[in-house]
Amino acid sequence: MNHKFIKEDVNISDAFILKFSEMYVKQRSKTKFDYDKIDESLLFQKHGFDSTHLKSIITQNSVAKDLIREAGEKHKTVLTDIYRSDLGELLLTYYFESKLPENERFIIPYKNITNRELAAQPGRGLDAIGYRVDKNRITLLIGEGKVSHQVKNPPDVVHITKDSIYATQKKFKEEKHLLINRLSDYCRNLSSEASEKVGLVLLLLEFNREAEFDLIFGCALLRDKSCVKINEDYGKFYTQHTDFDPHRVTFCIMSLDKNIKETIELFYEKVQDLCNS
Repeated sequence: MNHKFIKEDVNISDAFILKFSEMYVKQRSKTKFDYDKIDESLLFQKHGFDSTHLKSIITQNSVAKDLIREAGEKHKTVLTDIYRSDLGELLLTYYFESKLPENERFIIPYKNITNRELAAQPGRGLDAIGYRVDKNRITLLIGEGKVSHQVKNPPDVVHITKDSIYATQKKFKEEKHLLINRLSDYCRNLSSEASEKVGLVLLLLEFNREAEFDLIFGCALLRDKSCVKINEDYGKFYTQHTDFDPHRVTFCIMSLDKNIKETIELFYEKVQDLCNS
């Protein structure tokens, strides 16, 4: 399998905004318990409640309200815009789960959007870890996504900044102990089925048997259509792709036909509408 560099044109239609806003609310408010079981609770029934009341409150509090946006003021820097960050992460996981050719797709069992501690602050660590199995050989996905409207090719988030996609992915490629640490923490929150797959990679890493699995460094970059330049926007991933050998890179640029600021505003407004309806 070779390195893959892909551009996806994205139409920011009403249907797109609705689809990903619904997906976002669902991921943010996902629970480990079954709401249907609550409807069997005599204690709830005695007090006149059912699961719909609890679900509504949990959903509303799972999704952050941006007080600066609500006040109509100029927003903070991109580093503090949770909705910008989350849309990038949402589209990263969607691409690798659903848009790749079917035999190349990954299962991403644990999403940072769902499981981070605070609704109004982005999660730390890897944006996505996924897996697929083909004839008893496992492939692990290490996913990292960024959003940039910078009129520069490539934008700084590709390989210039300290937390760029390149710097983050190269660190996990070169520092095995760091990847082992992240996978160990990740495994704690997985189902038995998923932990079997990710846990196997963890063991193969720990016992220096890297030849027995494959590793894909998955990258997603959201860009305004007016800013995109192929192949320049892939940066060092394209010009120095051998840095990741013997592993592979899959890098997708998502070229939005609306500017990023307008897209994020539409996304935010729809998310709030869904939570308050």
